[in-house]
Amino acid sequence: MKQTKLEDFFNIKYKNKKTNPTPTPNNTPTYGSFDNNNLINKISTIQLNDKLKKYVLRFDGASKGNPGKSGAGAVLYENDIEISCISEYLGIRTNNYAECYAMILGIDEAFRIGIKNLEVEGDSMLIINQLKGKWCVKNKDLKNLYSSIRNQLKSFNTITYTHIYRDNNKRADELANIGVSKAKM
Repeated sequence: MKQTKLEDFFNIKYKNKKTNPTPTPNNTPTYGSFDNNNLINKISTIQLNDKLKKYVLRFDGASKGNPGKSGAGAVLYENDIEISCISEYLGIRTNNYAECYAMILGIDEAFRIGIKNLEVEGDSMLIINQLKGKWCVKNKDLKNLYSSIRNQLKSFNTITYTHIYRDNNKRADELANIGVSKAKM
């Protein structure tokens, strides 16, 4: 009796005839074998996503007296590297006003640079929840600022809001205090 290969005996055809199929135990064929091309495509997609630019805006406001001398600060990061910062003295204002104004400074700067997808992080639960639409804006001074923010947000493709704790917002806090220090003595 002549011995033949199983694939010849059962007339099994492999997808890729150019290369020999990887032998399996007892030389059994692997039906529905693993597609390496699919895996390679997924890995390439992950590598591409790692190279995408991620922009984060952090903002903070400060008021010495509430109301008192106030300042606003904002910082923009591209892939965790600071690319722009801004601070401004606001005069005698409340802390909530300064926080909201800091958001405007940051949004305007992101728009000026040409950023279209932005993650916003701030330590003001009030401002973050108002931007998310969870809380209403009741203060008349803040309503005008929010109107300005809403108009500017239309120029972004995507924007997300995240509350962060104060210790993760040190650079924006520093900028807000620099803004306060710009007050004329």
